Amino acid sequence: MSELLTAAEMAARLRIRPTTLQEWAREGRVPSVRITPKVIRFDPDAVILSLSTQKPATAGGSDEARA
Repeated sequence: MSELLTAAEMAARLRIRPTTLQEWAREGRVPSVRITPKVIRFDPDAVILSLSTQKPATAGGSDEARA
């Protein structure tokens, strides 16, 4: 396991907002380590791997909904 990063540090690496990263963690889209009820940390290698193996979301929704 590599060094654990704060939401702000991990979000900066991903070029997203920390609130987006925290939301993804709550949804289970990215792995996180909860240190205390208010403190959460992220393993950069695990987050990158998780995001790289997920199917990308489409902006317009699914094609099935339009049919």
